[in-house]
Amino acid sequence: MAVAPRKKVAVQYRKLDDLIGAFAPYTLQRALSKALMVNGSPTSIGSSVSQRHYDIDKSYGIMGLNYYHDTEDYLFGKIVRFEPGADMPLLAMGANPAVYNLTQSKAPAGHEPIRGILYFMAIENHVSLLEMDVGANRGETYLSWLLGEKSNVLAASTQVVLAANLSARAGGKQLTEIREVVFRPRPVADADVTPTTQDVVVGAKSREVSEANTLAVLKAAGMGEADIQEMAKGSGSIEVVLQIKFKDSQRRKNVGIEQANRLLRNLPDDQVTLIGPGGRQTDGRIVKLVYPAHIETTGSLLNTNDVARALHEAYNYFLTNGLIE
Repeated sequence: MAVAPRKKVAVQYRKLDDLIGAFAPYTLQRALSKALMVNGSPTSIGSSVSQRHYDIDKSYGIMGLNYYHDTEDYLFGKIVRFEPGADMPLLAMGANPAVYNLTQSKAPAGHEPIRGILYFMAIENHVSLLEMDVGANRGETYLSWLLGEKSNVLAASTQVVLAANLSARAGGKQLTEIREVVFRPRPVADADVTPTTQDVVVGAKSREVSEANTLAVLKAAGMGEADIQEMAKGSGSIEVVLQIKFKDSQRRKNVGIEQANRLLRNLPDDQVTLIGPGGRQTDGRIVKLVYPAHIETTGSLLNTNDVARALHEAYNYFLTNGLIE
């Protein structure tokens, strides 16, 4: 019997951060389960995938909870991002050409191009996540809409915050407080600056997130796209370093690692340096709690049932090894 091919992935741990008690008396798992049972038009939200479509913004496309499995033990979901009517980029393969031509094509009738998938499993307030070109920040926005505006299980203003467990180390010491955060987005080169660049275009890959943040900061500083293009031509690239310092009304202060977990949960790991009373982080990374898993694939698609297995396996690993409570 042939062995199914597998892909190595990193399953990330998150936990609901309900600072103001907006979820009472629900856990995240139970709130989602209740939302899917709410009657929509003409059936329940859980019975109609079209009712679970959320058009976040025109430049990003539509997000929707395409598949879910609701049990007493967990709620597993697969959020897809798709772009109706969009062209799919293709490479025209010729016979020994000097260069392949880039072309575009529409999806077959009855299909739409998928731009990314976010898998999640909620167990009470614990969440296992697998980002496949849809970031956790987008997932938070989608779940906020589903639980609030769409189903009214929670107040419409409720914001779902899935805090990451961060390991912030300075040398061999564990930082318990953070005084300063240095965020270094990927430099923008001349080729990255085009007239069609959006102010905010956030994706799951570090490169994509960093490019967008760099451009957004430059524009916030009053630079137009023409200015940015001209500067990039002269220097080859533009590097922006964001220095975030915490202060109260009179002086600088520190924030606890728990608050840092919340503030930094969606930043790319390899772009951040944390500075605290214990010193400066030496490796230029924040380390999110993740579990390495190997998931069965069919072509370029992950096997959904095997993703659910891996997410549940990750939760059990975190729990049994004392990494979460």
